[in-house]
Amino acid sequence: MVVLHVNGLSLLAVDATQEDCVAIVGRGQIIEVAQAALRRGVVVGMRSSEAIARCPTLELRERDDHREEQWLARLQQMFDSVSPYFRQNNRALVAPLLAMTRYFGTEARVVNAIEEVGRSLTQSYPQLSIALGIADSLFAASVAVGLGCRVPPGESMAFVGERRVDELLPASMSGLLREVGMEYVGDFQYLDESVVAARFGGRGLFWYRLCRLDIDLAVVGDDPTEIIMCTTEVFDDDTPERISFRLMQPLDLLLRAAEQRGLVLVKACITLVTTTGELTKMVEVLDGASATELIARLRWFEQASRPHRDTLIEARIEPLQWSSVRRRQLTFDRQELKESAILATLTRVAMLYGDDRVLVPAMQGGRSLREQGAWIPWSGRWPSPQLSEDHQAPWPGHLPGAVPSLVYQHPREVRLLDALGTPVEVCGDGIMMVEPAILVLGREELRISACFGPWVVVERWWERRRRRYVRLMLMTPQRVVLVMREAQRWWLEGDFG
Repeated sequence: MVVLHVNGLSLLAVDATQEDCVAIVGRGQIIEVAQAALRRGVVVGMRSSEAIARCPTLELRERDDHREEQWLARLQQMFDSVSPYFRQNNRALVAPLLAMTRYFGTEARVVNAIEEVGRSLTQSYPQLSIALGIADSLFAASVAVGLGCRVPPGESMAFVGERRVDELLPASMSGLLREVGMEYVGDFQYLDESVVAARFGGRGLFWYRLCRLDIDLAVVGDDPTEIIMCTTEVFDDDTPERISFRLMQPLDLLLRAAEQRGLVLVKACITLVTTTGELTKMVEVLDGASATELIARLRWFEQASRPHRDTLIEARIEPLQWSSVRRRQLTFDRQELKESAILATLTRVAMLYGDDRVLVPAMQGGRSLREQGAWIPWSGRWPSPQLSEDHQAPWPGHLPGAVPSLVYQHPREVRLLDALGTPVEVCGDGIMMVEPAILVLGREELRISACFGPWVVVERWWERRRRRYVRLMLMTPQRVVLVMREAQRWWLEGDFG
């Protein structure tokens, strides 16, 4: 991975230069210092009151997060000439090295192209300086960028191991490690995993795997809703299991941090970056997505796109929408588990064959029962049973209230007879000449115990080719049905069961 850290971005956002005696303040501490203030003893990490006491002429300015993001977006556009895969990462720019190396030929050419853009950038904006770090993982590259070095391939774990524990690890861990004589991260890397888990718990296990490069960093900010994405670079010998494993840990940490704030992820974007472009897939989960669910959908999407794409070089999951709705409590109710299995099956089939290949029923406006039912592409959730505003028209002639549980796409022809076996007719005003007594369904004759209607429907009455039909609701001891008369025939339209 390639990490570009932009120094002086906070100064640029508040229109300050390196020659101004200015310091940028965030949460009561100094987070960025101009060179003029640095020469007077002001350093990053000082409290505001301490910095003023040391330099009375110091001007303090509040950090402007919005303008920093705008400037970082502009800088990203400048580096797009080197690679379109640069992404913002906690006020830095990151990109997969493998993709750029394939394009430029060698790593040295990649570095030269980046440094050339960096020189033109610092000439235009003297407040800025660019630090470059390259390593096998995002974590190792983030460490390397502070030293301004490039770690050769395959040596990132050893490079991380050469750092002191108090440089990388939290104070609660580094202090205990120094007490037992472990000064360097390399000593921590070769501890047994069970020992780390027993002594430091889940947090220590995360840092242990991170230092061993078993997992990689996600793009993490102070607020989980500000996280841009969880990403991993894909190598030629990578399997789907390896890709999923590298993404699972940072994604799980992200969702757990959000859950502590009462938030769940309800919409995300899965992106597969190839040598020729990007393939994206939107994922919506009504009750909140777990890391396992998102990883499963990533694998389904990767499997479905495999025959239609070029070489995969990066995979990422980007949070798009958060909600304060809590995740539904899982139970062992057989019906609920069955519904979850159906949802998972529909989602997987849609990921494999396309959303337009999986259709589910939905309600819409209309007069006839066939018009009121529609088939729409599966979106990851069941369609709402409530009609939208566009479908809530008067629809004169439609039947309000109960809807048949079974609606025939192609109505079946039936016969409707009176007590004497004479066919039942309906006049032009919708008045039945006799009461129906027998409903003939093929070879089956059903005695009618009650009849409701008729309801007359005239569609497009202002045209010569208008449509006119009559409806009846019939109740028999065995079933309740809805029949219609059109073109001098009776048809079975729906069955209430």
